[in-house]
Amino acid sequence: MKRIASAIALCLLIVSCTPEGDTYTLEILPVAKVEMETAFAKDSVTEISVKYLRPSNCHFYEDFYYERIDFTRVVAIYNAKLNKDNCQSVANDTVTVPLKFKPTQLGTYTFKFWKGTNNAGEDEYFEYDAVVNH
Repeated sequence: MKRIASAIALCLLIVSCTPEGDTYTLEILPVAKVEMETAFAKDSVTEISVKYLRPSNCHFYEDFYYERIDFTRVVAIYNAKLNKDNCQSVANDTVTVPLKFKPTQLGTYTFKFWKGTNNAGEDEYFEYDAVVNH
């Protein structure tokens, strides 16, 4: 989990400019809900439906934070946040993005979707096992 904390810190430091002069900051957001199968076929691409809450009208999906550790996959959401003073919070703005997964080995994969930190500052996850048996 040190990697997620490091990625968050790195994202907060990274700022890029567009031709219009707007600046963006990358942020890691927690996953709100996951819909996925429990069995996968080797060498086949399957889409996993990942949902997250967009905090403001200045947040836009950028990519997945995706870490591979043997048969474990740690996943969170990268968002680009437009650095403007007039951003407005949006209530219950759920965004669904597809995570494409192509297993290359037979076995049981564990997916850990980051759902944030608890009051003690510890990372919490939605955990799913997916069997690749054919």
